[in-house]
Amino acid sequence: MACIEQLTAFSSSTSGSHDTSGSLDHDVTPSLHWHIGQQALDLGEIFCPDITLAVMQRRIDASLMLAIHAQLGGSYPLHMRWRGPIAEVRQALERYLPAPDAGEALIDDISTLGAAMGELFEVTDIGLRLEVTQQAMCPRFHVDKIPVRLVTTYQGPGTQWLPEGAADRLALGHGQHGHQDICIDPEQIRELRPGSLALLKGECWPGNEGRGLIHRSPVVPNGKRLMLSIDPG
Repeated sequence: MACIEQLTAFSSSTSGSHDTSGSLDHDVTPSLHWHIGQQALDLGEIFCPDITLAVMQRRIDASLMLAIHAQLGGSYPLHMRWRGPIAEVRQALERYLPAPDAGEALIDDISTLGAAMGELFEVTDIGLRLEVTQQAMCPRFHVDKIPVRLVTTYQGPGTQWLPEGAADRLALGHGQHGHQDICIDPEQIRELRPGSLALLKGECWPGNEGRGLIHRSPVVPNGKRLMLSIDPG
């Protein structure tokens, strides 16, 4: 589990203060269907049958932020969709990034995340999406028809999600008659913090049919949003 350990070390070096009284949540209540912590091993909670969201909260350090901003101001918009061997992630990023010479910290981070996904799910290939957007890509609450996906937001607002008690699953998709609103309690909408790593369990995870995490892309009120998603296999 070398890459998981590397991710933990990276988190420790970039998270600043570990005071959880204000800026970071630390919610590990067993009865919930989500788990939020500050260590890479917290992501492993996704393997618990009742957990559909596992989050490792972290902050983005100055060198990574500089690399992110360099891509946002690059010579062309960043819309990278790639699938291939984890061993080739670094080379792919060097080809796709609009400012690769200033992107070393971002390349290191994504390469580490790709390797960690390989270790967690015992795969050698991943699907990777790295995109800059100025509007919500998936503005409606939905579930993914996949086993699992890692998401993180490097710049801008994070992915929004719903606890089960705040959602009407009969309204998903086109919605059944009389079920129009997926979100039945807007005050319960949760939003991942920028930099946090989140594993979202989908409908195709074994035994999870009908329980995929309900989520959506956030509104981007101004500026740009840089998000990453990684699918194992």
